[in-house]
Amino acid sequence: MTMKKEHGSLQHVSERIRKKLLEHYGNAVPEYVVDAGKSHITLRLADDLCNYRDYVITICHVHEFFARRRKKREPIIALGGYAGEEEYMRNIALECLRWFKFVSPEEFQERKTYRNEP
Repeated sequence: MTMKKEHGSLQHVSERIRKKLLEHYGNAVPEYVVDAGKSHITLRLADDLCNYRDYVITICHVHEFFARRRKKREPIIALGGYAGEEEYMRNIALECLRWFKFVSPEEFQERKTYRNEP
């Protein structure tokens, strides 16, 4: 995926969040990150070979993902309405989790990691 220091889809993000995104992603926010906040991140992901859709993923979605994964391994798993192969979805969930821990560390003070998280 192409990365730029800043891309057009982040124009409506607050200055504080824009700075946090740049800091978190090392001054190269991926183009698939189209919005973010303290409790959500919006990713533009492929629905099929040609179509993309924006998915809003919340802290709750990530928590549910890891809780579900801990109980039962499934070949296809969902996160915030987006479904895919388990390993691919795990990588997306981990990226979202890292964002939430970065932008809202106070939310994670008691429990630093989820099981199944590296």
